[in-house]
Amino acid sequence: MAENPIMDSIRLHAQAIPLDAAERLRWQERMNALPAMRLMGTHLNLEDAAVVRITLANVVEHHLGGLATRAVNGAVIAGMFDAALGIAGTLQFPGQRAGTVELSIKLMRPVFEAPLEVLGVAVKRTPHLVFTEAELHADGRLCASATGIVAVASNPKDGDDYW
Repeated sequence: MAENPIMDSIRLHAQAIPLDAAERLRWQERMNALPAMRLMGTHLNLEDAAVVRITLANVVEHHLGGLATRAVNGAVIAGMFDAALGIAGTLQFPGQRAGTVELSIKLMRPVFEAPLEVLGVAVKRTPHLVFTEAELHADGRLCASATGIVAVASNPKDGDDYW
């Protein structure tokens, strides 16, 4: 993989994804086939062993509406962050159901140009929670950041529900 200073920076505090390359590829293919990913026009890339990458290659009319301008709507940005953080956290619990239970977004500047790239990582894991972080970059600039918590919904080994 080519050098990417942004990827290198976020990877510094990332937990490794506990899946080999073939398993990550299978996961990537399943997620990219989901209607929500296809309809939003986003693409998941799990080539990196620690960083979840969600991209939006083209901004089209239904992505717009932020600030009563031609900026990308915050709902699109929130969806991309939820996908990146949720996947980064869920991958820490192979074979278990997990999902985003908290999402906090800081919008720093409007996004007008594609491609948009969200890079998400798991930064801390407990037996039932993962703390996640992500950044959105567009036109080579940091435009937004987010943090999240992903929780195990149930553990098939003991049958307990955790939320």
